[in-house]
Amino acid sequence: MKKTLLLVVAIMAGLISFAQVTDTIVSLTPSNRNVVLEEYTGINCTWCPAGHLVANQIKDAHPGRVNLINIHQGSFAANTYTTEFGNALANQTNLDGYPSGTVNRHVFSGGKTALGRGDWASASNTILGMSSPVNIAGEGTLDLTTRTLNIRVQLYYTASQNVSSNALNIAITQDNVLGSQVGKEKNPDQVVGNQYNHMHMLRHLITGQWGETISTISAGTLVEKTYEYVIPEQLGSPNPIDAVLSDLHFIAFVCEGHQEVLTGVEIPVQHINMPALGGRVVAVKAGENLTCNNQGNAYFEFQNLGSATVNSLTYTYTVNGAAQTGTWTGTIASMATATIDIPAFEINLNTNNTIAAEVTAINGESVTTSPKTMTLKKSVYEGGGRMTFKLVTDRYCSETTFKIFDPNNNVVLSGGPWADLSSNSTTIRTFDFLPAVIGCYRIEVYDAYGDGINAGYGAGYFQLLTEDGTQIFKDNGKFGSQATYMVYVSVPAGVEEITTETTIYPNPATDAININTTENVQRVEIFNMQGQLVKAETGAVNNISVKDLANGMYTLKLTTDNGTSVHKIVKK
Repeated sequence: MKKTLLLVVAIMAGLISFAQVTDTIVSLTPSNRNVVLEEYTGINCTWCPAGHLVANQIKDAHPGRVNLINIHQGSFAANTYTTEFGNALANQTNLDGYPSGTVNRHVFSGGKTALGRGDWASASNTILGMSSPVNIAGEGTLDLTTRTLNIRVQLYYTASQNVSSNALNIAITQDNVLGSQVGKEKNPDQVVGNQYNHMHMLRHLITGQWGETISTISAGTLVEKTYEYVIPEQLGSPNPIDAVLSDLHFIAFVCEGHQEVLTGVEIPVQHINMPALGGRVVAVKAGENLTCNNQGNAYFEFQNLGSATVNSLTYTYTVNGAAQTGTWTGTIASMATATIDIPAFEINLNTNNTIAAEVTAINGESVTTSPKTMTLKKSVYEGGGRMTFKLVTDRYCSETTFKIFDPNNNVVLSGGPWADLSSNSTTIRTFDFLPAVIGCYRIEVYDAYGDGINAGYGAGYFQLLTEDGTQIFKDNGKFGSQATYMVYVSVPAGVEEITTETTIYPNPATDAININTTENVQRVEIFNMQGQLVKAETGAVNNISVKDLANGMYTLKLTTDNGTSVHKIVKK
């Protein structure tokens, strides 16, 4: 790390000399403090995502004035995403639980700086209303070829202090780190598939554990400091992760010694010397998977990290280890991000499927990118006739609602919200589910708070049962903000099946289905898994062609003088 320091001190009261400063980027007008919220967190901390959510809300409420630094530290971190600095920072807070946070390392009460997430907003408002004895500003460049960071920081002291020196700190944080996180459903906006999108993660302190000492801090002093730092490929300890340059942020803040952050600011950094071609897969995400077949849909987000406009991509995507190649054409400007749809693929229902994607060529030239992975689970079950939807809500049932959609996306059954209970317990609610037509129905259960109905306030769940009480499926209630199940109904409620023997063959079929029955056939209909009528014949039908149908499962509905029967058929 290379650094230089320039001090320009008042030569007389009210007069500042800027002879050695080419330009001034810091304000000379007294101002209030900005917030530096350091949150102590970890991947195995159940309530830490709730802390992340609170911190994000505070930052969003005060644009440009709140700086977040998430410090993975302690037993909940399990040495994942930690740094060499975290333990020393935590040890001076007197924290006694996770998540804990310090707001400008200020002692608000009780002789310690650590606060629970419920106190962060009020503490931040207090800090934002306090005058600061120093203003801070910065600017910098980041060479994307050499990974060299150059930062210039200016401090201007507007008031005197009761200490003899300050410390200037510069932290590197990183966004968009996809990984595991217990309790991720408490912050659903940062959930990507079955992973969690970690933000504001501390990766390094350029100025060391406690910052660089600033000795001249009298009112009217202008301090300019520059740093040069080559960012390594990986940051963190003991298990470093890739330092993705486009996801890094740089936060400068001034302290009185190791405590009491006076103010802070994020330093805008311009990317320079960008390679002509470059990019990365940001994340793989699930598409709309609202069908009852075994087809999966997903997409990935690609960021152009080159100076040239991207006009084409070649990529490899794998489904449960089976690799396939895809291509894309379009326009992605430098540093912009685009969504790339992956062709539909077959998956295993009701179990986890691993989907990965990586880009192998940009504009026809080979490149190397790191693959990103997600887990896709599509819940599809078979039902029919009269069914019962059983919903067991927890204490906070005012947060719970549900809807059941028919094959035409009409809501045919819904419920909630209800009045909250006075203590942690559950309420059993049952609803008759009487599907009127053949096809794919969608059951959605929602929780407005985002922690499901089994998060410690009563063990809620929901399930679907047949008329005789046989379970079709059951969800344990730990679903975050929404759970979705698909149910293929082959027999509508109220349909009476004929009792005479009927044979449908061959099944599976390639060309045609033969119908052998002792009844007089009136009509034969074939429905796909979405409940759409794809083929029908009227009269004394004894066979029906399926040659033009796509391979897959269908329902054959046979209407005779004696009633109606339904039969599952497969086209291969």
